[in-house]
Amino acid sequence: MVTKNLYQQLVEEFKDDIDFKIESIVLDITEEICEIMDEQKINRADLSRLLNTSKSAVTKMLNGSTNFTLKRLLKIAMVLDKDLDINFKEPKEKINFKDTKGTKPNSRSNTVLS
Repeated sequence: MVTKNLYQQLVEEFKDDIDFKIESIVLDITEEICEIMDEQKINRADLSRLLNTSKSAVTKMLNGSTNFTLKRLLKIAMVLDKDLDINFKEPKEKINFKDTKGTKPNSRSNTVLS
């Protein structure tokens, strides 16, 4: 019998939680930014200067303590001389999460277009 470690158990338990999914994406993004910075020999001070922001703001961003906007991601991509590519793709598994109102997030009745 194969037993799961605590990490695997927690991932399994929270895999459908929207906040967990968001944190996973933020972690992926910050790891990719850090890898690019390493490749280009750019430190946090350099990135803060390129983004015209404070070193503490960059530190918070790279520690996952901030929510990325598309504008911020595009600015980061531009100063790192990269293209920003955001894609929708088929999920690895069917997600069954619900929002706080008990409706599925992709419900058209909750969609407002302007």
